[in-house]
Amino acid sequence: MSDLTVTIGEGPAEPAKDWTFAWIDRQRGIGRLARGDESLIVAVEGAGTQWHVVLHGRRVPVSVQSWRERTLAQAREAGAKAGGPLDIRSTLPGLVVAVHVEVGHDVAAGSSLLTIEAMKMQNEVRAPRDGRVGDIAVAAGQPVAAGVVLLRLE
Repeated sequence: MSDLTVTIGEGPAEPAKDWTFAWIDRQRGIGRLARGDESLIVAVEGAGTQWHVVLHGRRVPVSVQSWRERTLAQAREAGAKAGGPLDIRSTLPGLVVAVHVEVGHDVAAGSSLLTIEAMKMQNEVRAPRDGRVGDIAVAAGQPVAAGVVLLRLE
C-alpha cells in the first residue's frame, strides 16, 4: 500500500493505526472498517481515483492515486502552468483510435484531443491547458510508443 497516496478532502491522510477495510458487498458499495472488536459499516461510491465514503452520516471525498497516477497528475499541473508551446506525448504505447481536433483549433483545458487504445481500453488524451493546436503528429489507426509526441499546443 506504500505505492498509494490517499487524500481526504483537501489534505493527505495516513492510514488509521490497526484499522482494516473489507468489502461486504462491493457491487452495492458496502464495506466494513474493523479494529479488534470494533466494527463500522461504511458506504463507498466512486471509481478510479475519486471516491466518497459515508461514515456516521458524513459523506467524505477520498482520492486514491498510485505512483503512476500521481506522476501524471503532477505533469498535467506543470503543463497547465507552463507558457509557450507544449508537446503532448503519449504516456503509454497503443493505437491512435481517433483525433478529435485539427491544426488551428482553439482548445480549453480538459478538452478531448485524441483517443488511444491500449490493452483493449480507450484512453482519452485531454488538453492540460488552454491553447491552439499547432501541429498534429499522428493519425487515426497509427500505433504509438510511450513518449512519442502526439501533437503540439501553442
